Amino acid sequence: MKLNALLKTLGFLALAATPVVAGTAPAPKNPIAPAPVNDDLGITASLGYDTNYVWRGMNFGQHWVRGGVNGSLLLVEGTSLNWDAQYGSLAGDQDTGMPQGGGNASFQRAEVGAALARDFGPATLSLGYRYYRNMGVLNTTGGMNDGQEVQLGLATALGPINIKSSANYDFVNSYYYFDLTASSTIAITDSISVVPYATIGYGHNMNWQFAKNDGVAGGLWNRNNVTSFTAVTAGLQFPIKLNSRATLTPYIAINAPLSGMQNLPLSGSPDNYVSTLVYGGVTLSVRF
Repeated sequence: MKLNALLKTLGFLALAATPVVAGTAPAPKNPIAPAPVNDDLGITASLGYDTNYVWRGMNFGQHWVRGGVNGSLLLVEGTSLNWDAQYGSLAGDQDTGMPQGGGNASFQRAEVGAALARDFGPATLSLGYRYYRNMGVLNTTGGMNDGQEVQLGLATALGPINIKSSANYDFVNSYYYFDLTASSTIAITDSISVVPYATIGYGHNMNWQFAKNDGVAGGLWNRNNVTSFTAVTAGLQFPIKLNSRATLTPYIAINAPLSGMQNLPLSGSPDNYVSTLVYGGVTLSVRF
């Protein structure tokens, strides 16, 4: 009896160890999902229009049409190389920066920049370089230089408020510019958000790249470089997610120059480049 019981037990164990015929194996209880294929190149292209080109508090002109690309390359954990290239032009040459209401001068600007950014957890620090190429009649008549800047940036969050600041030194035009921006993202739906923001700028020997003692505007700027707060800009952006890669972002903003700019000698007319201005625009961005 004991022998028969032993043989039955061995037979049962042998049967259990026999390979299952292909196609009949039960599905695993916790299947592992395949890793998604990452086909994102980390590049974003954009096209945009602004009713006015406002740069560092100054209104350079009306009907600014622009395009650009930007991207980020991860170098090591927590450190990335961020880069961008942009080009813009005053459509219809509706500038407001010509002296004594000269108006209707063409202006184009190309710029490229790159920065190393390090995420330290509570804050992200960046160090970069930016080159500005100024073109058109406003450049040649007004006497503008190209610009080359060294830039130091800081980004952090205080609860729902995002804080960004930058310190910029243009070693071609010998001025410093500092800014501080606060913003917050408020979700309305899964695809629509509202982003209120406000920026204040401060310049030391700020000349907006107008050349000293060169051209009509150059001589005036040489005697009136700004060392003070420049302007406060506040607005609302409305990002609309069209699909997984495309976003349409209309915005409206107000730019209010402060006393350092208001005292410049070329101010005065209601549509002047240093007057308070309500403006807006839209940007279409697509990630690749």
